[in-house]
Amino acid sequence: MQPSAEFVAPERLGFERASEGWWKIVGDRRLLFTRLRTRLDLEKTERLQRTVFGVSDRDLASSSILVAVHETGGEVLGAFDGEQLVGFVSGWGGYVNSRARLVSDLMAVEAGYRGGVGFALKGLQAVVSFQAGFEEIVWTVDPLRAANARLNFERLGAHAREYMRNVYGEHFGEGLYGGLPTDRLFVTWPLRSARVSSRLLGRYQPLAPDALAALPGYAPGTSESRVRLAVPGDFDGLLASDPARAREWRFRMRDDLEAAFASGYVLTGFAGRRGEPHGYYLLERDFVFE
Repeated sequence: MQPSAEFVAPERLGFERASEGWWKIVGDRRLLFTRLRTRLDLEKTERLQRTVFGVSDRDLASSSILVAVHETGGEVLGAFDGEQLVGFVSGWGGYVNSRARLVSDLMAVEAGYRGGVGFALKGLQAVVSFQAGFEEIVWTVDPLRAANARLNFERLGAHAREYMRNVYGEHFGEGLYGGLPTDRLFVTWPLRSARVSSRLLGRYQPLAPDALAALPGYAPGTSESRVRLAVPGDFDGLLASDPARAREWRFRMRDDLEAAFASGYVLTGFAGRRGEPHGYYLLERDFVFE
């Protein structure tokens, strides 16, 4: 593993300094990225939480909670198109086993801005966090959402080796999760790794949609070094059209990933094409990060 990250300045990731933060062109839009610290700015995240996650007031991370994030060494970072907040990411700082670690608790992006804003927010979070002394960022993600898998494991280079059952309960974000158990992957992002630097600096070409086609499918007891595991191509659509089948996917994925992680596999990649019925996770044994 390299002694330091290569992306230590926002400019290395295409950001341009501004008096309020940083400008960055994402797609065909020039957006302002900035730290959110005042109560009035943080209140704007509440609308995104409701529209993106479908959370109730009970599960909302309110401005009165988020206003303390920067006191832990973390930040709430926002992306603005004019006066409108179109995306944000928040991360709490702390220590686990005497190691500084940032917990990236929330990220939400307006529907019309997905496909680039999330990657930009995570890149800025990596820079700001590393400069603050954090070498690792962790977060949780629903294993059944292919778009999240593409961002987390391919574009960002994170990995997962832990499965968490029903983290927030069945009533969290029912508009998005349909009352299913809120199972999550525990995702780790080691900022010092060459793997992460190469993704953020654009030196890595994500897996082609059919890149994993020749790999065997995962089955409990398999001894292959690399296998693939299917994930629905559009879980939100499936949840709306066939809730019973969506529930079956939840428990099947739970069984498979818990068994895979217990036998030494690490989830390291994703391949798939939008509009296809399935994407595929890449699972590797004895994976070592550089």
